[in-house]
Amino acid sequence: MARHKRHRGLRSIPAAAMLGWLGGCAGVALGPTPVPASGPMGVPQPTATQIAVGANPNPSGPRIDQLSAQVTRPGQGARANPYAWLEDIHSRRTRHWIARQNQATARALAQIARRGWIERRLAQLEGNGSAGASSDVVVERVLYLSPDGSRLPMEIAHRRELARDGNRPTLLTVYRATGQRIQPLVQPFVLVWLEMGGVYARAQVRDALVSAPAPHGAGTLPDRSLALGDLFAAGQSLIDHGYTRRGRLGIYGRGFGGLMAGAAVALRPDFFAVALPTGTWSQYREMASANCFPPTLIVTGERDGHIRPWEGYELAAVLQAKQICRYPILIRVDGGEGPEESSVRRQRAADELAFAAKWLGVEAVAQAPR
Repeated sequence: MARHKRHRGLRSIPAAAMLGWLGGCAGVALGPTPVPASGPMGVPQPTATQIAVGANPNPSGPRIDQLSAQVTRPGQGARANPYAWLEDIHSRRTRHWIARQNQATARALAQIARRGWIERRLAQLEGNGSAGASSDVVVERVLYLSPDGSRLPMEIAHRRELARDGNRPTLLTVYRATGQRIQPLVQPFVLVWLEMGGVYARAQVRDALVSAPAPHGAGTLPDRSLALGDLFAAGQSLIDHGYTRRGRLGIYGRGFGGLMAGAAVALRPDFFAVALPTGTWSQYREMASANCFPPTLIVTGERDGHIRPWEGYELAAVLQAKQICRYPILIRVDGGEGPEESSVRRQRAADELAFAAKWLGVEAVAQAPR
């Protein structure tokens, strides 16, 4: 079931602008209060910094902690990767590291009391084809405002009578437009999260390989900075419109979305309260240094099919080495992936949901299984 809402003070979007995405339905635009600036078709645009930190300091480039900006210019003294040995995924050293990490992660997750309920509920919904799900699920289809004034689609799922009090535990994931049809938003993973009182949002981001100016001495921001600006804007719009706050906003993803989640945490470790990435690109790992990273659970597979497994291994190793506070940095490495491994995928999903519930402050299960 879907409904489309208007937000006070925001202009409605013509239905024609939504054709091809909403099938002719009207939508709304979500975004922070714009600051005066020239933008496409005269639309006022917020700065990238305003999107990232919820304020409008100058200059308008993305705000980066100088302590963590360690990106070097190509060919100008790039440092050797101290974790390159993890790329030899069959070596004894890497196998030992994976085994130890999986053991530590299993111990930590076993202490989350609601994890067993989550896995049982996922199995129920998968077996019923989601027929046993609550009937009061609402999916809002909206547009959010990107840093350059572009309007991009986002879906927001929640229970019908959700209190818009700015305090809901929320998971955000992103995807890029590929021309292929995306899966329906409401799947067992999402349904279980909604049953626990959460909000789940899926936002489209652009995939332009654009470099943006960086602070003096920090080289340039890595590629995909445009997509990351969109990601932070989507997160900020959820905050601005009363769904959540930073202390209860998490970033999640698989495949491209999982790599983007890792990049977002490396670039802005203070923006999210929990992170569920699969890994990230090497240039973002180089930026991760001396920060308090949020509680992070990296879930990847040796034969995931979407990313190179060491992109998750190296991200975990870097964040663990650079973490300066007591939040856990965990990684779970699955040994296989395929149709016959549905139980593995269910266990992985249960781990992710339980971890997010713990660190986003989910207090109780809203709907117990029959």
